[in-house]
Parts: sequence; structure tokens; C-alpha cells
Amino acid sequence: MADAVSTYHVVTEVEEPKNEWPAWLLGKKFTLPHDEEKLQDRIRSRLWFSYRKHFRAIGSSGLTSDTGWGCTMRCGQMLLAEALVRHHLPDWQWKEGCAGDNVSYNWLLKQFLDLPDSVYSIQQIAQFGVDYGKKVGDWFGPNNMCQVMKKLAAYDPWSNLAVHVAMDLTVIKDEIRQAAYTPLPQVGGAFTRLPPGP
Repeated sequence: MADAVSTYHVVTEVEEPKNEWPAWLLGKKFTLPHDEEKLQDRIRSRLWFSYRKHFRAIGSSGLTSDTGWGCTMRCGQMLLAEALVRHHLPDWQWKEGCAGDNVSYNWLLKQFLDLPDSVYSIQQIAQFGVDYGKKVGDWFGPNNMCQVMKKLAAYDPWSNLAVHVAMDLTVIKDEIRQAAYTPLPQVGGAFTRLPPGP
């Protein structure tokens, strides 16, 4: 009978919830509820890419949607877009009606349009994946996406971005330094840049 007896703790004091608590977004700390509006502005300022349909077909594949296979590609686009925003627009925050005024922001967005001539488009990513044994419409693993981003970055002289991919869970500082300080190869003519927006 003694084994069947359970014990419980009687709470005699109720701890009041804290008035403030921390929230972190991409390495930046916000104290809630005081910084809630700043946190929401920061979230709205992130570039979000998700599945799409009815874009121009990717090469001769006929595919006009990345639903079911483009998730890692879209995550890679968001990762790269965040790096480019931090590099070119470090203090930029999206505000209602202000996006059209920033030439660098508009240029950056155009690089991710789902158009064959946009450097970081789903079309370019899928076609560069062929070099890694992927057919257009195949799902990419994280390493495939990183390797493709590394290749595509060489076609984007405006960003002047070197992408380093650590292999086998090993980070080698000298390789990162070499990638950071070696001039990027000049790969020209592969993309037709989009005309400036209206």
C-alpha cells in the first residue's frame, strides 16, 4: 500500500511573473514587453522566401513551382539575403512606404526575383545544382545549397561576397581567412542585369 501513496507539493506562495523577459532574434537582444515594437520591426525587416508557383519555367524542365522540393533553396536564399542586408545595409529597418526609396535594398531584392536573369533566383539555383548531381526539381540538402551559393556569389560583383563552406564539421580558420582576403574571380557575362526599377 505504501508504494501506491504519492506525494505532492503544496504551493504556499505564488511567484509573480517577471515584468520583463529577453527575446533574441539573429543575435540581437530585445527586452519584452518594452522592446516589442522594435522586435516586430526587426522581424518585418527580414527577407522571407517561400514556395511559389507560376514563375517562369526552369530551363527545359517545364517546372513553374518549387512546392515540395524548393524548401532548402528558399532557406538558402533567406540566409544569403540576410548576409547581404547585413553587409550592405547594416542598420536598415523596413518601415511602411520606405522600401522604394533605398536603391541598394531594391537592387538586392532584384537579385532574388524568380527570373532566369536574377543571380540568386530559384532558376539559377536549380540549374547550378546540376553540377552537384541534382536534376531540376530535386530536393537539395544543406551542403548542396551552400555549394551552389558559393558558386553563384562569384557572379555577383556588386556584393563582393566570398562564401566559404566548411566540410566534415570542421572549420579551418586559414581557409576562411583565405576566402575573405583573396580577390573574387571576375566571372562576367553570365547574367543580364535587370534594368533599374521604376
